[in-house]
Amino acid sequence: MRGILIAGATAFFFSFFVTPLFIKFLAGRGYGQQIRVAVVIWAIFLVLGSSNGVNLTDGLDGLASGAAVMSFLAFTLIGVWEFGQRCEVALTTNCYNVRDPLDGAVLAAALAGACAGFLWWNASPARIFMGDTGSLAIGGALAGLAMTLRTELLLVLLGGLFVIITLSVIIQTTYFKISGGKRVFKMAPLQHHFELLGWGEVTIVIRFWIIAGLCVAAGLGLFYAQWVVA
Repeated sequence: MRGILIAGATAFFFSFFVTPLFIKFLAGRGYGQQIRVAVVIWAIFLVLGSSNGVNLTDGLDGLASGAAVMSFLAFTLIGVWEFGQRCEVALTTNCYNVRDPLDGAVLAAALAGACAGFLWWNASPARIFMGDTGSLAIGGALAGLAMTLRTELLLVLLGGLFVIITLSVIIQTTYFKISGGKRVFKMAPLQHHFELLGWGEVTIVIRFWIIAGLCVAAGLGLFYAQWVVA
C-alpha cells in the first residue's frame, strides 16, 4: 500500500509541475523532437497521477463516485462548448483546434451517467464497491478527456478534490520522513483524518462533495473566462 501511495504521489507531482515546465523549457529552445518525447512522458504521468488520485479518494462510500460525476459533467459542458466554438483558425485565434470535441462530450456524459448509476448503490451504506479497478479506470478516463479536450492543466481544478486528497498523502509522507516519524494529519488520505476526528462518514462525504463542486465551478469559470476576456 505504501508503494502505491508513493507511486501515485510521484506521478501526480511530475504530471502537474515538473513535466510541463520541462516542455516549456524545450519549446523555448527549439527542440521539436524532444518536445514530442516530453509530451508522451507527460501524458503517462498525467494518467498515472489522475488514476492514483481517484484511487486514493475511494475510501468512503460514495466519495469518489460522486466527485467523479461532477468532473465528468464538467468535461461534458467543455466538450459541447468547444464544439460550438469551432471555426477556421485563419479567421480568428479564439478557436479550439480540438478533434471531435462533441465525441468527447458524449463520452464524458456517458461516464457521468455510469458513475451516477453506480452512486445509487454505492452511497452509504454501500451495496457495491468501486475497488482499484473502477477507481483507476475513472482516473484514467478523466486524464484521457483532459488531453483529448486540451484542458490538461484545468484538470487540477476539475478534479480538485482528487488533487487535495493526493496532496494530503504527499504532505503526510514527506513530513513523516523529514521529521523522524511525526505526522501532519492523524491519518492519510485526508478523509480518514476527519474520521479520526469524530466526523461521521456521511458528513465527510457530503462536505467533500461540496469542495469538489466548488472546484469544478471554479474550473468551468476559468475555462469560460478566457472567452469573456478575449
